[in-house]
Amino acid sequence: MEATARAVVRLTEHHTEYEAGQPVERAPLLIELAESATAQDKRGSGSGGAGIPINLGVIALQDFIRGRLARLRNYLNLPATKEVINGTREAWAYAQDERAGARINDEAWLKIEAEFPDWVHRITEEVSPPTTTEILAPCTSCGETKAWVRGDMVSAVVVKWYPEELDRAPIAKCRFCEFEGVGWGYMHYDLDVVNRDVLAKLGVDVNVFARLNVLG
Repeated sequence: MEATARAVVRLTEHHTEYEAGQPVERAPLLIELAESATAQDKRGSGSGGAGIPINLGVIALQDFIRGRLARLRNYLNLPATKEVINGTREAWAYAQDERAGARINDEAWLKIEAEFPDWVHRITEEVSPPTTTEILAPCTSCGETKAWVRGDMVSAVVVKWYPEELDRAPIAKCRFCEFEGVGWGYMHYDLDVVNRDVLAKLGVDVNVFARLNVLG
């Protein structure tokens, strides 16, 4: 439940997050999402009729979240609302009270607990998309260094990481066997690719990871 409570805070309140090992004050993610709706969308954007570029991916995500919130509030017998932030806070508070009173069963509670962290994940993926980097090291599962992707021979292992959120765990995936490894510790100790030379080439401040104790 702690992860869910933290997700609700990130969604609805000004809060502190750690980026590159440093504390950063952030606005509610639901506000950041709304503000990014008029940012240029590299995947294709439209216009609101006044020459303002509209990020279609963000608009779709906002609609998704409104729909999920409406569904949750309906389940909890709460009235419909257009206030997404207040509506989210109210739904979470009410759900906790209902759970404490044994009026929500285990199956439903697990779904509610997973709901808000899922929103956080979707918003951060949309607002701060990851960078992907091909790695020459062999996959720790199958040992392959190359894979065929749509007719091209490419590096088997690709790492998805977040330049603006270096404390967020990167994910290494093998395109040959589909194996995944998670975390900077895996990158360094198992995959053996996170060293100072590699980080420097990626434009990452190596001192960040020295502080995070993932570099030898």
